[in-house]
Amino acid sequence: MNARRLHPKAVLSWGIALTIAGSVLTVFIPNIAAFFTNAQTAATGVDQGILVLFDLVSRIVGGVVTPLGVVLIGAAVVMAYVRERVRA
Repeated sequence: MNARRLHPKAVLSWGIALTIAGSVLTVFIPNIAAFFTNAQTAATGVDQGILVLFDLVSRIVGGVVTPLGVVLIGAAVVMAYVRERVRA
């Protein structure tokens, strides 16, 4: 039976993608939310609550996704090293 195995290249690609996505999310989403809340036609009441919730969720996701991406990059390096040591 052939078992599916994770390849270091796939893990590295996911790690890089998650790191970049988390960094972009952390940098730009709060600024976009602040732009909408400070606009001349800024919403009030319930709409402000939705924007605050959106900002909170984006900060939490950005804070989790970036470290996860960095960990995956490290795991890919370790996977490649171990694979070469096992083959030798």
